[in-house]
Amino acid sequence: MKTVFLRLPEFYFITLAILVGYSPPFYIHPIFIGVIGVLILQIVYKKRVLGITLGSLFFLINIYFFGALLSEFREFTEFNNQAKQLIFVGLGIWIANFIFSSTMIYKYAKNNRKEEFVLKEQS
Repeated sequence: MKTVFLRLPEFYFITLAILVGYSPPFYIHPIFIGVIGVLILQIVYKKRVLGITLGSLFFLINIYFFGALLSEFREFTEFNNQAKQLIFVGLGIWIANFIFSSTMIYKYAKNNRKEEFVLKEQS
């Protein structure tokens, strides 16, 4: 179960990039094509520095997203259905992004430390 959870962040961020970058009829913004490409390369090659950098970048973008969410929420004069939808769906996405970006940072920070420790013991 733990190995499945540690593989999810990249696939989650690819799905999120496709959903955010897509606009009908069939157009995906070039920036998101690049993000998807980098994430696919990360899945294939599993580079430590790139994994920690991507996780940190998604974490920082998530902090910005939280500020934007609170800013939009403050524009509501009363707590109606639209305000409830904004805050609950927005917080759900924010929590998922936080969990997956933290998992990505943890996975790549922890993964290679074990390998480096094993290599030092063998020397």
